[in-house]
Amino acid sequence: MPMGTTASSARVVAADALTELEKTEEYADEVLSKYLGTSQLRGSDRALAADLYWGTIRWRGRLDSILTPVFHGDYRRADPVTRILLRMGAYQLYGQDRIPDHAAVSQTVELAIQRLGKKAGGLTNAILRRLARERDRWNTPPDGADDLARLSFLYSMPRWIVRELVERFGAEEAERALDVTNQRPPITVFLTDPTGADAFEADLDQHAVQWEHSLFLEGYYRLHAPSFPIVQPWLDEGRITVQDESAGLAAALLDPAPGDSVLDLCAAPGGKTLAILRKLGGTGMVTAVDVDGLRLTRLRENVARVAAQNVVIMEADATQFSDGQFDRVLADVPCSATGLLRKQPDLRWRRKSHHIGLQHALQHEILDRAAELVKPGGVLVYSTCSILPSENVEIVQAFLKTHPDFLREDARGFLPETVVGEHGDLETFTHIHETDGAYATRLRRMSH
Repeated sequence: MPMGTTASSARVVAADALTELEKTEEYADEVLSKYLGTSQLRGSDRALAADLYWGTIRWRGRLDSILTPVFHGDYRRADPVTRILLRMGAYQLYGQDRIPDHAAVSQTVELAIQRLGKKAGGLTNAILRRLARERDRWNTPPDGADDLARLSFLYSMPRWIVRELVERFGAEEAERALDVTNQRPPITVFLTDPTGADAFEADLDQHAVQWEHSLFLEGYYRLHAPSFPIVQPWLDEGRITVQDESAGLAAALLDPAPGDSVLDLCAAPGGKTLAILRKLGGTGMVTAVDVDGLRLTRLRENVARVAAQNVVIMEADATQFSDGQFDRVLADVPCSATGLLRKQPDLRWRRKSHHIGLQHALQHEILDRAAELVKPGGVLVYSTCSILPSENVEIVQAFLKTHPDFLREDARGFLPETVVGEHGDLETFTHIHETDGAYATRLRRMSH
C-alpha cells in the first residue's frame, strides 16, 4: 500500500480502497478484502480500516449533503480523492465516537497532503475544523426538505429508494426499514456437517462470540462482530460456509428430491448452489451457470471449499440447454438488489431508479426461457434479492397469464409461515426477518 508513513496505516488502506471502489465495478467487499489482504494490518487497526471504509460508503449521501455548503467551490466537481478524504474525515467526526476530533482532522489532513499537496491539506483542515465546531449539521436536513428529502438525508439513502420503501410499507414502517438498513449486519453461516454443531458452538462460546440459531432454518447461525478471525479456520476447512438464510429458504422452496437434475441459472457467486447441493446430499446433479466469468471464479472457490462432486459449473446462459431437460430449475434473476442494501451499502449509490425498468424485460425473458427447460411435472423457482413488487409478484403474475401449463404452489408447504407473504410466496425483509430482503415463488409444470 502506498505512503503509510504519517497518516495511520488503517486510514491509508481505507482511503486506497475507497478510491479503487470509485473506479471499478467490483463488489465493495471484494475491493476491501483485496486491500486488507495485501496490508500488514492486524487486530484493531484492521477493524478501524474496515469501519472507515464501510461507514464512509454507508453515510456518503448524508456526508455529501453536509460537505456541499461548506466546501470552497462546487463540491460535485471536486477531485474524487478530495471528496473521499473529506467524507472519511467527516465520518470520523460524526459517525465514530471512539476517535477524538483532533485525530480525525489531523490524520485526514496528513492524507490530503500526501495525496494532493499542501494546498489540499489546508482546504481539508479548514473544512473539517468547521464541521467539528458545527456539530448540529449532522442532524439538520437541508432547508426546505420535504418528508422524502428528510428521510433521504437522515438515513443516507437515495430519494428514489426512500420513495419505493414508503410506497411499499408506509412512512412509519419505511423509516424503521431505513434505520435497520444502516446497522451492521451479522455474519450468517451454515454448518456443512451437522455432527460438528457442538464443537462449533463451544468454539464460539470459548471466544465470547455472540451468536444465535436461525429462526427459520436448521444449521444456520447468526454471528455478531467481531467473529471472522474466530471462524476463519472453519471456513478454510469447508466446515461452514457464509450464506444468508434467504438463500437457504430459496433452496428449501425448490425442494429438490434425491437424484434430481437441477439447473441453477445466474448462479454466481454460488450461495444457492451450495444450499441446493446440501439438499441433494451427494445425489443427483447440479448444473450451475452464469454469464459472468469473473463471478464464476468465486462460485468455483466456494464449491471447491466444500468438496462437492455432483456439480457442473459452466459459463453459459439458458439458451444452451435442451427443453424439458431438468427436474428442477432455479432462476435467480438480475434485479435492483434492494434487499441487499444493509449488507452491500455501495449498491444504494450504484443503482439508479431507471435500472429497475431496464431489468424487467430481462427478468421476463429469463423466466420464460427457464420454464421451457423444466420437465413436465418438474418445478421452477423464480427468485430475486429485491423487495419491489414490480420485480417480484408482478413478473410472476404476467408469466402465469401466458403459461397456462404452470401452477403456482403455496410456499407454506415448504417454509415457515413467518416468511410467506400474502400471495403465498417467499418474502423476507431485513427490518422484519433480520435476513437479506428476498423473494421467491414456486411454479410447477403440469404433466401432459
